[in-house]
Amino acid sequence: MNGGGPGPTGGTRAGFEELAGRAGKWLGLSAAAPERHTTAVVADRFDRIAWRDTYGQSARLRGLAEELNDRHDHTTDLLHDAFLAAYKAAPRLREPAEMDPSRLVNHQVVTALVESPEFAGLRRETAGDPYAAAAAVLVQAAALRRMLERSRGAQEQAERAKRAQRDAAGAAGA
Repeated sequence: MNGGGPGPTGGTRAGFEELAGRAGKWLGLSAAAPERHTTAVVADRFDRIAWRDTYGQSARLRGLAEELNDRHDHTTDLLHDAFLAAYKAAPRLREPAEMDPSRLVNHQVVTALVESPEFAGLRRETAGDPYAAAAAVLVQAAALRRMLERSRGAQEQAERAKRAQRDAAGAAGA
């Protein structure tokens, strides 16, 4: 078809896109890949505002993020999760399947943190208090460093999975 001839769709680009959309649905493909989350702790906008404000005011949190980012990927998201885990009275973690593959290590680290008895005791003192939650993150810095070091291989595997997912989405789009 050369753009305007007769045919079931009139030969228009819009008609072709409509057919491609139908074929994608029939084949089980969506027009866009489902969006994956980059943070493990479910948060509302007020939680995110508390994090942004606290992070902006805390040079020590920003310094920790900078230090960890030198050796590991996506650690600002990890600190965000650790903060919310301490800040929220009953933090709820996303399912791993909902996570961006590049952030699965963060999910594992936060899960281990939340499930530790020490952190549960700490959270009784930090829930609802952004400054206490920030202090809890800083107190947990050594544990976060250890968990990130132990998970270095898993992080590399997650990055490969993210690239493969991106390549597959590109191929499906083509």
